This record gives sequence, structure tokens and C-alpha cells, in this order.
Amino acid sequence: MFRGGLWFILSLALAVFFAACSSAPRKDAGAAQMTAADSAALAKLPAASDKPKAAPVQNLDVAHESFIRAMEMELRGEKALAEIFWQRAFEADPESRYLSFAVAERIAAHGEDSAALVLAKRANQLKGKTNPGQFELLAKLYVKAGIADSARRYFNLALDSSRYQDMTLLYDYSLFLEAVQDKKELVRVYDLLLPQVNYISSLFQRQLNLLIDMHKDSAVVELFAKGYEATGDKKMLLQQVQGLIIQKRNAEARAIVDTLSTVSEYEENMINLVLLVIAKDSRADALAFLRKKIYTDHLESPVLIYFLANYEYAQNEVDSAKVHYNKALEGLTSKPFAAQACRALAGIALTEKKKDDAVAYAVRADSILDGNDKDFLAMTYGYAGKYQQAYYLLDSLLGVWTNWTPMAGIADSASVAQVNHEAQKTYRHLQHTYAKILVAQAQSIEKDTKADSLKLFQAKEARSKANLFWESMLMGDSTSLVVRYFMAMNLEQMKEYDESFKLFEYLLTAPDRGELDRAEMYNYYGYSLIDLNRSPEEVDKGIMLVDKALALERGKTPTEAYLDSKAWGLYRKGKYEEALAVMQQIKSDNFKEDYVYWEHIGAMQAAAGKTSDAVKSYKQLLKLKPNDATAKEFLKKHH
Repeated sequence: MFRGGLWFILSLALAVFFAACSSAPRKDAGAAQMTAADSAALAKLPAASDKPKAAPVQNLDVAHESFIRAMEMELRGEKALAEIFWQRAFEADPESRYLSFAVAERIAAHGEDSAALVLAKRANQLKGKTNPGQFELLAKLYVKAGIADSARRYFNLALDSSRYQDMTLLYDYSLFLEAVQDKKELVRVYDLLLPQVNYISSLFQRQLNLLIDMHKDSAVVELFAKGYEATGDKKMLLQQVQGLIIQKRNAEARAIVDTLSTVSEYEENMINLVLLVIAKDSRADALAFLRKKIYTDHLESPVLIYFLANYEYAQNEVDSAKVHYNKALEGLTSKPFAAQACRALAGIALTEKKKDDAVAYAVRADSILDGNDKDFLAMTYGYAGKYQQAYYLLDSLLGVWTNWTPMAGIADSASVAQVNHEAQKTYRHLQHTYAKILVAQAQSIEKDTKADSLKLFQAKEARSKANLFWESMLMGDSTSLVVRYFMAMNLEQMKEYDESFKLFEYLLTAPDRGELDRAEMYNYYGYSLIDLNRSPEEVDKGIMLVDKALALERGKTPTEAYLDSKAWGLYRKGKYEEALAVMQQIKSDNFKEDYVYWEHIGAMQAAAGKTSDAVKSYKQLLKLKPNDATAKEFLKKHH
């Protein structure tokens, strides 16, 4: 009943007071098509000018009464009756801006968008009080008509008149902006809308994606800051800290962490991020910062105690690190952190020659990871001298992966290829572990001054078998620099110098993909050239490589092995006093337990004429290597 009655009133009113355009309104590409009802209604409208030609006769009493009845019917939920009274009110006062927009809105609600737009445009020319809803209706109708510029204009008029406080209007405008892909304006609108919806996650993510796409990094950080301020969500604060660090605004990130007063997963991650930044310049400063957070700011947790142990271990504060690793293990719920703590304790136990303790920690790490740390367990067995247990474990693991095939049900070839790739990667990793344990066994035999010819043959066989593993790995992945590095070191120990040095030369020119510790590689190759002493040119090259290794450590405490290499190079060049000065920088007691140290310093002291010092050094050497011919000969002459 409403549709026919409304069209009759609308046609009558517009025939008396308004004029339809002689042609259809201009539409942008993609404009909505008029319905049959729209066309029928518009066909009834006579041609006229854009403005009312004559003032109609108004019946304001009827209009007012009908308006009151319409509102009353709506409150009762009797919509059909309400629409009849809206018709009567409009018929009685078609000059009313309010009633005209009210009827236009109801026409639009019935899907007659084109006719609603005609009436709304005419209503907008009438005098009377404007409100945001009128402009919003025009905006939406222009959107449906595909006239983007007009839609934008009326959205902005509606927002201006509502002082940008109408949340629904802002959201509707944002949908329009998304449709027309106006990212810049959309960012502005989302910025206004987000506080009104308390940074709801879906809208927040849309704004975040926009800012990332537009490369507005500072705005991303600001978004997280506003989100955290409004919601107190610590995840947003963590993301703010991450963003600040990415932008190298490290002082701001540290300032946030300095204000933390509670500790949860998010605070732990924030503290760790700042620690990593500080540690780039100074691990000692990072350790001091963490100790302040734990002991002064009282932000103690198992994870932070674990981080503390890591930094203490890196600073060679081994005893304190042991205490804190064990303390962290009492409360750590993170399996990866707990397993890593066990690995660190196993490593410490090996350096302290507590082999059974090392194995116990490795077994615990494997248990924490539900049996998925067998590789580390095998490695620990090997370094603890339990070679047969290591080989038995690795043989069983290699057997599993040798006969492995993808599970039934993996249908597409891409999935099968990916699974096979991962399986081969695991297999090569086990081969690498096996090779390293073979080399460790060979080294233990070679260092044994009492080893007979059979044992030394076993050492050579172990090194040869390790090389076979590495060659097999290169067949599967020819790009691996790590494998070539281990092969080069192993070949050098087997006295196959030319083959070894070819591999080192390849590594010197290979692109740095972050696989190698470059300083360590420079030092090893450099020392090999110096120690072999085949020509002055090779010695000079060796010294140059060792200097490159030391240069990479600039700003840090030099690695004592590199200092020993440097001193040995100076000795080869006949610079004995300089060589001794470098050796005096070596302070580690563990380093002085290596017989090579005493071989070197004894030779330098003897060459520099420091006979009494050389006597002491060679005596110490004989304690570690009783059959050293050079030491025996020197002591025979000078003792």
C-alpha cells in the first residue's frame, strides 16, 4: 500500500512544486541502473526548472498532526501506518526540508535509489535546518549512483556538521574511501574512527596494513603508541618497541623499557630486544642493563634469569652463568629456552671435563624436546669421548632417514618435493654431526702423546671418513660454505695442504651469506700459512689474514687464539720482541693448558735471548708434551 500511495503523493507534489531534469542525471562509470519502478515514477514528473516555480499552499496543522501520528506509529512498531502518515505530512507541507528528506529516506529504504536521489537533491534546495543525516543520505545515494565526487562532498559536509563524532558516518565514509582506493584520506578517517571504537582489532589491522603499504614507518609506531595508551594492551607496546628499534630509535625504545614495572611475556620480549641493541656495542653494557632490571627494578622471571645466564656466559662469567641457568630451569615453561639452558650447561661441563654431567644435561635437553634433540645428544656423546654411543645413535638416525619415504596421502607433487627437501636437509645435518664427531675422535688420538701407530692410523681413517660425509653433503647441496670450511680444516690436518688451501681460497672470494664466522676462517687459514712457513710470501699473506680477523673484532676483547696467530707470524718474520709483546696479552688459564702456547712462547723467548724464560716455558711444554724434541734439545743445552 505504501509504495503506490507514496508514488502518487510524490508525483503530485513534484508536479506542483518541482521539476525533473529534462535528461537523466550524469553518472560516473559504474553508475547504478534505475529500476522499472524508478522509471515509471520519473516518467510522471513534468519538465520544469531547477527551482520551485511558485509557493504552494501549505496546511501546516495537517502536516504537524500527521508528523506526530507518524512518530507515534513508529514507536508502536506499526511501520505501514507510520508511512501513511509520513505521506500525509509531506503532502500537507512539501516545502518542509525535514519532511522531504524523511520521505526521500523512506523511498531509499524501499530500494528506489534513483527516485530517492531526485527528491533528496530537491530537498537540499529547500530552506530549513540542516543536519548530518541529510548530507549522509545524499552521500550514500550518490555512492549508489556511482557519482564519486558528489558522494565525497556530502560525506565531508555530514562529517563537518557532526564534528566528526558520528562513528557510523565515519565508518560508512571509510567504506566509500576503500572502494575508491583513496588511501591517504582513508588513513585520516581511520585515525579519527579508531579512538571511537577503542582500537578494535579488525579496524586497527586495516589501518596498520595501509600504513605499511604506504611505507609510513613512523606512523606505524605512533599507531601502536596510541593503541596502547587507549587500551593498555601490552602487545601493542611490544610492537611499538619493535618498530622503534627497526627505525633505529633505540633511545626511545630503551626509555619505554626503563618505565616497566611488571613482568610478563611482553615485558620479557621488550627487555630482550633492547638487550640485543645494547649488546651490538657492548655485551658488558647489556649485562649491566639486565642486572639493573632484575635486581634494582625487581623484574625477575625465569626467562630474564635465562637471558642473564646467556650474557654472563658470553662474558666468561661461567660460575655465575651456571647458577642462573640452573635457577632458570626451575621455572622455565618455554621448551626451547629450557633445552638451550641444558645445552649451555652441557657445554660448560665439557670445558670443565665433567663428561658425565655434560651427557646428563644433553639427555635432559632431548627429554624436554620430546626426543627431538638427538643430534645434540650424539654430539655431546662424541665430545665426551663416548664415541661408540655417539655412532650408535647417529647410525640409527641415519638409517631412519635413509629409508624414509613421504607418508601416503600427500597428493600434489609440490608438497612431496617440499617434504623430500626437508628430509634431505635433516639427513645432511646428521651427516655433518657424524663427520664432526669423527674429527673430534681423531683430534683426541692425535693429542695423545702415547698414541701408537695403530691409534694414529685410526685417527687418519676417521678423518678420511669425515671427508666422505662432507663430499656426500656437497653432492646434495653444492652451495654450502660451511661444509667446504670444515673440509678445508680437515684436509689441512691431514697435511693435504694444496687441496685444503684451494678450498680456503674459494671461501675467501665466496659471497658472505652469513654462514661462516669470517674472523675464525681468516685466522685458521692465516695461521696455517704461517705455521707451514713454505715461503715468505705465504707467511705475509697469513699475517694479513690474521690481521683481518683481528680487525673484525675491533672494539671487543681480541680472541686469544688470534693473538697467538699474530705473534707466531711476527716470530716467523724475525720480530721476536713484538711477538712476545702480543703473547703477553693472552691471559686465559685454559689457553695456557694447550701445549702449542708453550711451543710458541718458548721459541720466541729463545730467539729473543730470554734464555731463563725459555727454560721455564719448555719445562712447562714437556709436562704437556713429554716427547717434544725441540724442548728436550733446548733444555739439554741450557740446563
